[in-house]
Amino acid sequence: MDVLIAGAGIGGLALAAGLTRSGHHVRVLERAPILRTSGSGVTLFSNGTAAAAGLGVPMEHLGGPVDRLSFHTHDGARLWDLDLTRLHRRTGHISTCVARRDLLEHLAATLPESVITFDAAVRDVHVLTGGPNSAGDGRGGVSVVDVHGVEHRGDVLVGADGYASAVRAHVLSDVPAHRTGWVTYQGLSTLPEQADPELERIVTGRRGAYFVGPAGFVGLMPAGGRRLQWWFDVAETNHATRPDDEPSGELAARFTDYAAPVQAALALTASESAQRFPHVLHDLPRTWGVGPVTLLGDAAHAFPPTQAQGANQALEDAWLLNRTLTDLAEGAASPVMSPDALSSALRGFERGRTRRVARVRRLTASETTNAAPGPVVRAFAPRIPPALSARMYDRLIHRVSSVLNDERTAD
Repeated sequence: MDVLIAGAGIGGLALAAGLTRSGHHVRVLERAPILRTSGSGVTLFSNGTAAAAGLGVPMEHLGGPVDRLSFHTHDGARLWDLDLTRLHRRTGHISTCVARRDLLEHLAATLPESVITFDAAVRDVHVLTGGPNSAGDGRGGVSVVDVHGVEHRGDVLVGADGYASAVRAHVLSDVPAHRTGWVTYQGLSTLPEQADPELERIVTGRRGAYFVGPAGFVGLMPAGGRRLQWWFDVAETNHATRPDDEPSGELAARFTDYAAPVQAALALTASESAQRFPHVLHDLPRTWGVGPVTLLGDAAHAFPPTQAQGANQALEDAWLLNRTLTDLAEGAASPVMSPDALSSALRGFERGRTRRVARVRRLTASETTNAAPGPVVRAFAPRIPPALSARMYDRLIHRVSSVLNDERTAD
C-alpha cells in the first residue's frame, strides 16, 4: 500500500517506521525545512513504549527510566507515591523520559532518507473517486498538493501534522482547537557536576517529583545523561501571555514559596530558554476522516498534557493504524484494494481509538491535576498504600490503551 503521511513528528515518524517495516511504501511530507527537534522532554509510559516496540522502534535504551512518581504539596509535604514497576512487570515495557530531539532522531534513523520530503506543507487534499492513483491503476486514492504546487498521490493519507492540522481542516473541520486557559513553560537542562543535591537525586535516580499548589503544577523528571526535564503549568490569566515574554523572573516570583527542589529548578530557568505551550483541546468526533484519509495524534485529538499521554496516545494511534493497514493488505484477495474496504477499515480504526482517547480527554480537559489539593486530599492522600495506587494506575493505563489490550480494528 502507498501511504502518505503529513507531519514528521513523533506519531508520523513512528507510523512511517512501522509501515515501512511491514512492507508498505511510505512518504512523509513535512512542512519544516529540517527535522523539528526543538522542545524539551517527552514522558513515555508503558503503553507508549509498548506501541513503539510494536512498530519496530523500541525505546528502552533512550532517556531516563522512571520507576516512581512522587506527588507533593507546594511546600514539599508528601501526598502519595506512584510505583510504576507493577505496570512495567505486567507489560514488559518501562516508562522513560526522553529528550524530544533524541526521540525524533531515533525514529528518523530507522527510515531511508528518501522517505521524508521537507518544506512540503499541505495546501490541498483531494479524494480521488474512481480515478487513477499513485499506481496508475484506476482505483482512486488521494491527492495532496503541497505549498510549492507539487502533487503527491497515494492510496492513503494520514494527517499527523499537529493540533493546527491542515489535513484536518480539509477533511474534517477547520474549527481550531480551543485554549483551556492554562499554559506550560518547560525546558531541559544538563546539570553540572556540583549540582543542587535535590536535583542530583532526581537525575541520578529513577524517580520523578511533582509539586502542586496555588501557583500551579511543577514537574521534575530525569531525562538521561544528567539531564533534567522541568515544567511549570500556570493559569494564563496569572502571567503575561505574549509568546516573546521572558518567563523566568515571573515564574520565580510566582513559585517563590514552593519547596527546595522547585527553587533549584527555577534557578535553571534563568539560564535556559523556557518554551511556552498553551494547553489546547480539540472536539473529538467518532469519525476523524473521509474515504482514504484519516488523522493521528494531536491532529485528531489534541488535549492538555496533564496526564502526560499526548505522545503515548500518538504512538498508540500509529500502532493500531499500522496493524489495521497491514491486516487489510495481507487479507486482500487482490492487490487492487477496494476503496470501500479501505474506508471501512479506517473508520473502524478511528472508532477503536476514539473509545480509548475519549477517556484520556475527559481526565485532562478539566485541568484538575493543576489545582491545589484541598484539606481532604492533603489529609487522606498520604494514607493511600503504594500497592493500591499502583493497581489503580495499572488499570487506568490499560483502559486508555489499544496496544496493551492487543486490539484489532473491527469493521
